[in-house]
Amino acid sequence: MKNFAKYIFCFISISLHTKNIKAENIWILDKELSEIKFELPVLLVEDVNGQFTKFDGSVLIDLKNKENNRALFFVNINSMELNYKKQKGLLLSDIFFDEINFPIAIIDTKKFSIPEDSNSLLIDSELQIKDFINVVPLKIKINHLANGWINVKANLKFSRKSFELGKNAWSSTMIIKDKILLKANLFLYKK
Repeated sequence: MKNFAKYIFCFISISLHTKNIKAENIWILDKELSEIKFELPVLLVEDVNGQFTKFDGSVLIDLKNKENNRALFFVNINSMELNYKKQKGLLLSDIFFDEINFPIAIIDTKKFSIPEDSNSLLIDSELQIKDFINVVPLKIKINHLANGWINVKANLKFSRKSFELGKNAWSSTMIIKDKILLKANLFLYKK
């Protein structure tokens, strides 16, 4: 529930922040076209691969103050689909994600600027999983599409140990490696 409260707080915060930003600078996520996938290397067997099917978010672009942009995305942990289907219950348990107490993961870029001469960005974003918030580098490539649409490809690599994803015997990185790669292929349209 703490994470849900933060979700509501962030939503209200963005709403207040956007009162000075014109609506044409708000980009909304198309959840039907977009996808968020992840992979976790495992020793001697097939890597854990999966995706989240329930997520939401938006990007705010401030054309007056070009450094006052912000992206905020939420992922429903329970919407995880993975190639090791029998292990989903273990991953959702308190040993890994503790989905009952922390149903949502949050990626928040805070303020960032967009260079005029490049479609690539590297942003220090905040990733929250459970009660842990860590700054992680977010690599972004922006492709402008026709008629007010953009495609954003983002990669995020983080340590599962820094979020206590795997307790007791599951904390070892001998078999299940430490680094998780998150890949997002997002389609956004102007509000």
